[in-house]
Amino acid sequence: MELRQLRHFQEIVRCSSFGQAAEKLNITQPALSKSIRNLERSLGCQLLERHPSGVTPTEYGLVFLDYAALVISELERAVEELNALRGRGRGVVRVGAGSTMMRYLLPQAVRRFMAQAEGNSVSFRQGLKDELMASLRRGDIDIMVGSTNPDQLPDDMRHEAVLQDRIVVVADAKHPLVAERRIALAALAACQWVLPEGNEPEGERLVRSLRREGLAPPRVAVRTGSSVFMAALLKDSSYLSYLPAALISLDPDFAHLVPLDLAEPIWPPVLVGVTYRRRGVMLAPVRRFINRLKDVAGEVPAN
Repeated sequence: MELRQLRHFQEIVRCSSFGQAAEKLNITQPALSKSIRNLERSLGCQLLERHPSGVTPTEYGLVFLDYAALVISELERAVEELNALRGRGRGVVRVGAGSTMMRYLLPQAVRRFMAQAEGNSVSFRQGLKDELMASLRRGDIDIMVGSTNPDQLPDDMRHEAVLQDRIVVVADAKHPLVAERRIALAALAACQWVLPEGNEPEGERLVRSLRREGLAPPRVAVRTGSSVFMAALLKDSSYLSYLPAALISLDPDFAHLVPLDLAEPIWPPVLVGVTYRRRGVMLAPVRRFINRLKDVAGEVPAN
């Protein structure tokens, strides 16, 4: 098995066509077909199926695709690291995070890392947790920063906690519920909500909490992937949402929001930290970035 065969296989799946893949790879189609036949022979299984509408991976091909992407990514990262050591390139730390994490831990961590970067740089990919986990498995990112339940972490991943935080229900400072104490879930169910996109565990737990009390799920007025837009929508409105307590206390864009005093907390304390591949190679710049993130998290006031 050769690295070029993995690249050939990856490009065919991406293009769904031998012809288009051959053109992008700048090789002849017969040469590409021979490369894939040799790869399949070495693996002992068929990876691709040809159809009138194009080419699709087989069941074996789908499994192999993630591993091929990871091998390619790890080798590219190794070359980047070696070039950086020789002074011929810049090591890039590739970070995935949700929009909320982009606001209250990462900016300061990046500034501190870059102050001692020694030719390194940082790239960010924003997305939902499931999307970022898939990117992490493929090797598209080095680490994912966010809240994680270690008990629910996949076996192929490792998590390093940097901060314990709370998820709180929030409202505008002028919302009528802000003046209330020990607010019951029924009062929350009567309000409209601005919630994140997708099926986040925090949203699912909110739904389960309401249903246990015989209440309907939250009445969702707006869904958004932007925590800043969420905060703007809550300003001078009757909407509710939920956010990390540390974000509200640290970021001026959220200063108008107030955590509600609930009779019982909906969410347990959450561990914010870094998730990475258990069997992946931890490059030196990535470890330095994690250390700077821990430094910043250690200065966050307790909530």
